[in-house]
Amino acid sequence: MGPASPDRVSQAILDGHHAGVPITHPGVFRALVASALLAPVCALVGLGLGVLLRHGAGTMVTNVFTLLGWPTMFSESNRWSVEIKHALVSAAWNRLVQNWEPDPGSLGYTATVAGSWIVYALWPLITVALAELVMRHRDV
Repeated sequence: MGPASPDRVSQAILDGHHAGVPITHPGVFRALVASALLAPVCALVGLGLGVLLRHGAGTMVTNVFTLLGWPTMFSESNRWSVEIKHALVSAAWNRLVQNWEPDPGSLGYTATVAGSWIVYALWPLITVALAELVMRHRDV
């Protein structure tokens, strides 16, 4: 069998072949939007931290630790720990790309989709607002 023609390849992609989930599957649009917004959200958080810290290397380390390190420090067995974990960007992204509903009988505490969108909106808003506040009162 010879190589596939470009028309056959594009048709296979458009039909959803060789994809884990078709584009029409419930929850896929939410996962696409959440994934597309992840980079701008992280960039705005980094911008806010950069203005607050005013040190390039310190900002990069703090941003990576805040976005990737903190979620691993909190378990899902304690209520207080899981509340902190769900307030972090990476945990919100994990819930938004999850296209199945959590088991109602599970012992763990699960984040809500609405709460995850709120986390997505508040992190950049708070860090940029703090940066703006600090810039107004800082001697330059």
